[in-house]
Amino acid sequence: MTRRSCDGSGLLDAFRAAVANLEAHVDEINSLNVYPVPDGDTGSNMVATVKAALDEAEAVADQPADRIAAAISFGALMGARGNSGVITSQIFRGMAEALGGKKRFNGLDLAHALSEGARTAYGAVAKPVEGTILTVIRESAAGAVEPSAEDVGEEPGRTEERTPVSVSPAASTSGVSSRPGAGAGSGCSTGSRIDRRGRSSLPGVGAGAG
Repeated sequence: MTRRSCDGSGLLDAFRAAVANLEAHVDEINSLNVYPVPDGDTGSNMVATVKAALDEAEAVADQPADRIAAAISFGALMGARGNSGVITSQIFRGMAEALGGKKRFNGLDLAHALSEGARTAYGAVAKPVEGTILTVIRESAAGAVEPSAEDVGEEPGRTEERTPVSVSPAASTSGVSSRPGAGAGSGCSTGSRIDRRGRSSLPGVGAGAG
């Protein structure tokens, strides 16, 4: 089977889809209690962050994958809103660093980028708490590199189904839940359907990325 890979255009298409999916769920995410503060704006903060990232990426739409990833990272950093936005920007920073120098990338490259995103996000938080967006990105990365019987990586967007938000002890005792985790799941479920051979279910994309 011929290996297929994703270029900058494919990465941007996938990111557009991921942003749209997150935006479609913003009210749902806002309506739920959040950890550590039940302020009801997690969805709005995450959407504002990823839209700023998308605006930056659109400005370099004809560039290779590493340049698109760097633009997403920079846009998210400059436009980060709230705790969830800051952590999201760190995920993108790690992913951009992992894709540095790559004009195209395949499924294994994306899995490595997710791992770097998780590592960078954890490193940016003084006291990481499980059951939050950190858990989602960590298990998304693990799912991306764990081959199934058909040599297909698990879809990152399905992580929350097997990682209850109540994992967080503080969230469990206070009766609140971590919706940045839900936001992360919503954001990457559309844009990250990719297997180890670089195949994507997104129309016209050799390998999608979220």
